[in-house]
Amino acid sequence: MAVAATGSSFHFLDNFQKHRAELAVKYTPTRFGRFSTIIETSLKGHEWQWHGGPPPNEIGERYSREDALAHRDDWKQLGKGFEGKVFKYQGNVIKVFSSERAPLRNCLPGSESRVRWPTEIPASLILGGPASEQRHPNISDFLPVIDYYLSPKAGDEDGDWHLVTPFLPLGNLGKLARHLRRSGISYAARELDIIFRPSVERLLEVLNGMHLDSGLCHDDVKLDNVFLGSSQLEQDTSELELSSAKEWILGDLGNVRERDHPYHSSDLWIHSGNLPDCRANDVLRLLKVYMTFLRESAADPAAFDKEFFQDSQPWSRLFWSVWEDAQNGRGLSASSALELSRETAHRPTDKPRENAYVNRQPREERHILWRVVAGNSVARQWAVKKTLRIGAGDAMARKWGLVLFLSVPRGACDVDTL
Repeated sequence: MAVAATGSSFHFLDNFQKHRAELAVKYTPTRFGRFSTIIETSLKGHEWQWHGGPPPNEIGERYSREDALAHRDDWKQLGKGFEGKVFKYQGNVIKVFSSERAPLRNCLPGSESRVRWPTEIPASLILGGPASEQRHPNISDFLPVIDYYLSPKAGDEDGDWHLVTPFLPLGNLGKLARHLRRSGISYAARELDIIFRPSVERLLEVLNGMHLDSGLCHDDVKLDNVFLGSSQLEQDTSELELSSAKEWILGDLGNVRERDHPYHSSDLWIHSGNLPDCRANDVLRLLKVYMTFLRESAADPAAFDKEFFQDSQPWSRLFWSVWEDAQNGRGLSASSALELSRETAHRPTDKPRENAYVNRQPREERHILWRVVAGNSVARQWAVKKTLRIGAGDAMARKWGLVLFLSVPRGACDVDTL
């Protein structure tokens, strides 16, 4: 009994230390490039302090920090997670990061006291930019920043960081897919691809600029992080015009990292099924998201599943062309995927490949016995979902690392000078 207890203790400690070390690598600070002059001026002026807020900006007179803080009880909670809560106030979204639980990886530039702030704030400032610089807040590659600040301390507890961005009433791709499925119109995947192919091509252009101009990877492209940027007011969803849902924006930049970030070469990254090059990984994930969106929007998912493994549709040809480039190490990039998309968009329908399903489904599900027991339709459905699966892959590390009790490990971060 004592030997077993000792062995169990060593096993636990070994896993605890290993997974805490993996998480420490994941939460290493992101290295950003230089901020714009207007952002540097704002940081030097300490406008990020709750009492040093800027005046209302060009987004409209709907927001001012003083008004938002004075009407804190009127904020409508939209959701919550491990890192904090999300609220809606007037025409804006206010994201509140928990000072105790949020992985504050980066240090505020110019802060001698090493004040930490959420990575999402500098990433949003660099990629989305201050909203005051934009005339049309909902027409952008990324969501613009209306405001950001650190709330005052409450007793012994530190203040919480707040990030304010425009509220997009049409929601994200997940919400759009549910609307299309329930709209009463039987959309085929090919019809949806004709409508939304320009939208995904636009996101490929956005990723290309993010990768090349900023040297950053998104690292968290998924269905719920692609938002509909139309300024159309939220009405009866049955009246939604598809033309109003074609402007897609990448959101949730809390996992943005530079290409050479140590996480991208870690066991945790590779064992999660990610590609070694984070840029190619962003592209492949975007195509998985697009395929998932088409499947969840189409009236007949079984027909999608059958066409997915064949070369009979432009959208399936696009996915497998990108997938094969990724698997064969042929230098997949956002620009190369964009070229593939334009090549496959209008090609005539080909004769389906009869053996495509067997060759392309996940290896463990190719066995004929599995297909006989489950049936071709169910086996194909499982194979499609497994091929398109996207996940953070750190659930086990969080469990063994006792993140629920100890939060995520945070190492030292350098303070950039301005």
